[in-house]
Amino acid sequence: MAWNWRTKISLRLNNQPLSTACEIIEKEYGIHFSYSRDVVKMNRLVSLSAKEMPLRRVLDLLFTENGIQYKRIGDQLVLTVKQSNTRTISGFVEDAQTGEKLIGATVYFPKLQVGTTTNQYGFYSLTTAKDTMSLMVTYVSYSPMSIPLKDDVNKQMNIKLSPINTLQEVEITDQHVPPLQEQTQMSKVGMPVAQVKAMPRMLGETDVLRTIQAMPGVGGGMEGTSGIHVRGGSPDQNLILLDGTPVYNSTHLFGLFSVFNPDIIKNVDLYKGAFPARYGGRLSSVVDISMKDGDMHGYHGEFSLGLIASRVMIEGPIFKGKTSFIITGRRTYADLLAQDAAIEALKLGDGEFWAYFFDANVKINHIFSPKDRLFLSGYGGRDNMRVKRDKGFDSLNGAAKQYHERMNFGLGWGNQAYSLRWNHIYNPRLFSNVTINYSQFLFDTDYEYKFEAQNAIMESDSMYGRYFSKVQNAGAKIDFEFRPNPLHTLRFGAQATWHIFQPGITRFTNVSDSTRLTDTAYNNTTNKGVELSLYWEDDFKLADSMYLNLGTHASAFLVSGRSYISVQPRLGFRYLLPRKWAFKLSYTSMTQYIHLLTNNATFLPTDLWVAATKKVPPMFSNQFALGLAKTSNDNMFEMSMELYAKTMQNVIEYQETADNFQSATNSWEDNVVVGRGWSYGSEFLLQKKKGKLKGWIGYTLAWSERAFPNVNNGAVFPYKYDRRHDLEVVLTQQLGKRWELSAQWEFATGAPLTLPSGSYERITDPSPHLPPSTVEPRDVDVIGNRNMLRMENTHRLDIGATHTKERKGVRYILNISLYNVYNQKNPFFYSYKRNEETLKRELTKFSILPILPSISYAIKF
Repeated sequence: MAWNWRTKISLRLNNQPLSTACEIIEKEYGIHFSYSRDVVKMNRLVSLSAKEMPLRRVLDLLFTENGIQYKRIGDQLVLTVKQSNTRTISGFVEDAQTGEKLIGATVYFPKLQVGTTTNQYGFYSLTTAKDTMSLMVTYVSYSPMSIPLKDDVNKQMNIKLSPINTLQEVEITDQHVPPLQEQTQMSKVGMPVAQVKAMPRMLGETDVLRTIQAMPGVGGGMEGTSGIHVRGGSPDQNLILLDGTPVYNSTHLFGLFSVFNPDIIKNVDLYKGAFPARYGGRLSSVVDISMKDGDMHGYHGEFSLGLIASRVMIEGPIFKGKTSFIITGRRTYADLLAQDAAIEALKLGDGEFWAYFFDANVKINHIFSPKDRLFLSGYGGRDNMRVKRDKGFDSLNGAAKQYHERMNFGLGWGNQAYSLRWNHIYNPRLFSNVTINYSQFLFDTDYEYKFEAQNAIMESDSMYGRYFSKVQNAGAKIDFEFRPNPLHTLRFGAQATWHIFQPGITRFTNVSDSTRLTDTAYNNTTNKGVELSLYWEDDFKLADSMYLNLGTHASAFLVSGRSYISVQPRLGFRYLLPRKWAFKLSYTSMTQYIHLLTNNATFLPTDLWVAATKKVPPMFSNQFALGLAKTSNDNMFEMSMELYAKTMQNVIEYQETADNFQSATNSWEDNVVVGRGWSYGSEFLLQKKKGKLKGWIGYTLAWSERAFPNVNNGAVFPYKYDRRHDLEVVLTQQLGKRWELSAQWEFATGAPLTLPSGSYERITDPSPHLPPSTVEPRDVDVIGNRNMLRMENTHRLDIGATHTKERKGVRYILNISLYNVYNQKNPFFYSYKRNEETLKRELTKFSILPILPSISYAIKF
């Protein structure tokens, strides 16, 4: 039978040896193969489905990708081992001016249309044919670079890209960034820092977490808060990493601002699901924040003055080209400006009033050799409030007594986070990072009160109380990344974390004799636990147009009296469809070994972190997601649609009779119930990536539910973060060379609410033998089903304008923003208030954030 390279072949193999494929082709089409079994390995298993496919294409799929070379000699196909004809180019991509490593830069070979992106340390590895002539490197807001390749050997090549420094004169696009449909990872959002700084500001401050809130599937809780809840989860279910170190409390000012200074941030990645196997320990999301490394070649800085806070940033070389540093600091000063008014309003007399937060970041990085680099980074921040009253006054009834009152109330909380990281390149395809880190969250409050009469004996009162909570963890982690070819990346590693939990409280004490003031410890325990984990993940091309990401995160938690083991599989699947569409599917299993004791609707620092115990097991979740993604032909628009469903086991809730202020006691386990949770919904995102007008529209339709024994009679109820509809519209517009306008409008369904379903009159005189009560009877509320009502829907418009001017290498940046433009009275909480005219209770709505103008001015040099 005559044959040629265009002979149509139909062949179906399911995990069968190559030798079987040769036998079938020889039998069906008369094409004979010649090879030596000692030289060519024909026992390799392959899967293939071909229908009327040209012979050459079938042979490429069978042999070329398996390292076998074929050649026609007469009427036979001779198979031999394919000689290596590839080489590997690897190295770092960095800013040509500062030496800052660029995360997510695209490195590719234009002729072959294959490439890769740099990892979170700026490292890339790309294996290709030896005769490849050029390499193209691109990064958003940097000039692309084409690099000729003159030789055919493996080499380490550090690539320097020049930033576009022409203000708004040049349109900055995302050209050459891998389109959304070409990324196997789903449920991930990359957050450029420029996008964060372009958002409208509240009180003059940009905020990373508030920008994340504008993405579909992410909510912010109550009005004005910067905490996040993702796909129906609670804030404690978010793993927030700063240079690989977990941050337990991410907010300042009770949630109005996050602890992340935008001047130090280089890159932010948000994972709402489909978590890569290298992440573990939380159920709902991962926010991975990378800090800048510091300028290796010159000194630069930025100073910003806003309505409530000022910031400063300085960076530069310690040893040029070898060692660099970057330092940032931020402090609010509203208390300094308003202290006299606060003392007068609070009637503090000769007292004091302080309320502020500060934070600082520092990072040093040193290059030991082309293959070794060391990073040392640290963060520290704290919120403080102090109210002191010192006041004397006469008796109200005109007696001769003189009274003196002293009160001292303090409230504070803060984070610390430190990390030491070592990057090492073993060979052009193998990269590793070793991390040692420590983090801490501390909350404390104290109250002291003393009241005495100067002209009376034994007429005094003294009170004292203190509340204290602390959580710490120290850990070590090693990560490896191996890239055998552009279509295959393997990651694996291990981690160990030592957790220390110190929830504690001191009861308030009230004694009549101040000399006998006691400090009775209500609870002062320390709980410890060790968390160990191993992971591997493999991202590879499965077949034409089909890509797979497989991984497993295995962990163990050792706590006093109990050990837990968890194996968490991860799966990501992508199939390329015609017309630049992609179908994506993911499954993720997660385990969380720590709990947050809270019954508030907002994420407050008074909430307590505790470890899983024998009575309260760790939380588990399973999340499924599927979606479609597409990029327009001109790469101007990206669209994604996702459906997700998540189940959660062993979530906790306070019993309905529990007193959360005493939740730090040894018996906290007896005050909570363990139950189940569900969240499911859909997300839609349409983003415009190019042009002077950019932005996105995000919409979420979601449900979040919980069920606990002995809570709500065991029936399923909407969780406090259940928001049925959430719509976000964000736009930025460049006007000329110097102005940029921004606007954000959001709408969300009201949060679930529990209110009395009825009331009855209290009986105040139960016995005829007792005198009538002089106390006015108060109604007794009847509480119905939990969260069966809703607050009002919320909506708000924010706008901002930024003017940038450059003169002699110095940039002057003016930002004017207006928060809540049309002064919408969104609810913060509801309470019942007695109307003295009608003598009836009325439901009252409290709002905290009216229209707020802000202005900030920055100088960057």
